[in-house]
Amino acid sequence: MTSAEDIAAAKAPAFPNTFKAALHEGKLVASVMPRAVTSHLVGQIAANAGFQAVLVDMEHSVVGLETASVIFASAMNAGITPLVRVPANTSDWVSRSLDGGAMGVVIPHVNSAEEARQAVKYAKFSPLGERSISGSMPQFRLRNVPSAASSQVANEMTLVICMIETARAVDVVDEILAVEGVDMLHIGTHDLADDLGITGDLGNEKIFEMYARVSDAAARASVNGRRVFIGMGGLQGRPDIISRLVNEDKNKLIRFISTQDFPLYTEAMEKCASAMTSLLK
Repeated sequence: MTSAEDIAAAKAPAFPNTFKAALHEGKLVASVMPRAVTSHLVGQIAANAGFQAVLVDMEHSVVGLETASVIFASAMNAGITPLVRVPANTSDWVSRSLDGGAMGVVIPHVNSAEEARQAVKYAKFSPLGERSISGSMPQFRLRNVPSAASSQVANEMTLVICMIETARAVDVVDEILAVEGVDMLHIGTHDLADDLGITGDLGNEKIFEMYARVSDAAARASVNGRRVFIGMGGLQGRPDIISRLVNEDKNKLIRFISTQDFPLYTEAMEKCASAMTSLLK
C-alpha cells in the first residue's frame, strides 16, 4: 500500500490540473486549439487571454508529438492545463502523449463501452489501466518520485475524455459511462449533425435533444463522488447555441467549450487592420 508520505512527495512537485478543478467548481471552462501558432509561447498567450486549457489537436492537424510536448510544457508553466486530441485510440498515441506532458486525452470516435475501456487502459496506470511506467514525467517537473505514488497521483490528474460523434454512441452512452475512468464526454457537434443527416445545421432541435440525452446519462453516472462532465465541440462562433446548451442543461454538466485559434487570430487582425487603415483623415 502506498504511504501517505509517498503520496505527499509525489503531489509536491506536480503541476495542478486547474482545468479539472474549475470543472468541479461548476465553472464553464474554455480551451484554445493551437493550429496557426504552435510554438513554446502558446501556453502563456492562452493563459494571458483567460483560457483554462490548451487542447493540442493531433487528429485534424499536422502537429506531431515533439511539437505537442513543447506546447504541453508551455501550458503547465503558464498555470493552465495541457490537453491533447489524439488521432487514434491506440497505446502509441495515448500513452506517449501523456508521457510528453498532457494532463488529459481526448479520444475521437468512441462508439462503444469497449472503445472507452481501451482508452482508459492506455491512459491510466494500474489498477485502472495498463499504462506503462515511464519514469520521470513533465507533469512532475521531471522530479524522481516513487513510482507507486506517482502512478496514483497521475491517475487522479489525468482526464480521459471520450468523443461522442454518432447517434449510435448516444444510444449506448450509459454503457460508455459505466466504464470506470471516463471523466468527460465531448460531443463532436459537426460529426454528430452529419451522422443525423443534418450536416451543418448545428441549431437543429435534434442536436439539443442529443445533448440532453447525453447530459441525463452523465447525471445518472455522477454518483458516489464521481462527476462526469460534457464538452461542446465545433461550436465556436455560435454563442447562441452554446448559451442555450449551457443554460438549459438542468444537470449543470455541460461545462466545456473549445475553439480553434484561426478565427481568433483572424478576428483580432481584422480589427487591427481596420483600426490602422482608418487613421487617414
